[in-house]
Amino acid sequence: MSLLRLGALAFVLGLPRLSCLGANDESAAGQPAPSSSVIQIAAGIGFCDDVKLCETECDAGSSDRCRRLGVNYEFGHAVEVDGAHATSLYEKACGMKNPEACVATGRMYEFHHGVAKDDAKAVSFYTRACDMGDGTGCANLAIMLENGRGIAKDVTKARALYTTACTQGSSLACAHARGLGDGGAAR
Repeated sequence: MSLLRLGALAFVLGLPRLSCLGANDESAAGQPAPSSSVIQIAAGIGFCDDVKLCETECDAGSSDRCRRLGVNYEFGHAVEVDGAHATSLYEKACGMKNPEACVATGRMYEFHHGVAKDDAKAVSFYTRACDMGDGTGCANLAIMLENGRGIAKDVTKARALYTTACTQGSSLACAHARGLGDGGAAR
């Protein structure tokens, strides 16, 4: 996993900045071994320890198990990394009204992880998460609005969404809302 991808993931998820990535460790297959920081991120957003059980529960309609299984495939925890499959699992969970999965799906499309980059799709998934009351979804949607990515630029609406996400506990969104100021001028 690249430092850029980890940094973007930490930013989008509102996680603290990562240090000590261990990116020089190599697995037997010649791929970079997951660093302890990657494992911590995956654990923090929840993965499945028992992949088969999660598959069964996902198939039975558990949105949480579908989302967690997506984390496994995105980060390669107990399975091979497969961004496309991770995205399909996130989409399935989002369709079951899981806001965290909607954010994850948006992130996959925004950052081109296993699927074609599609900012409009990212906006759609962030909107769904925000509409379900997810602060990270609102903050990510605000970023897209502020920059006119996948949606027409609207700094006023971005500021309002940053404020909403801020009241839901996103310190990143609070900083962005302050950065936009009262006049709506971009930072």
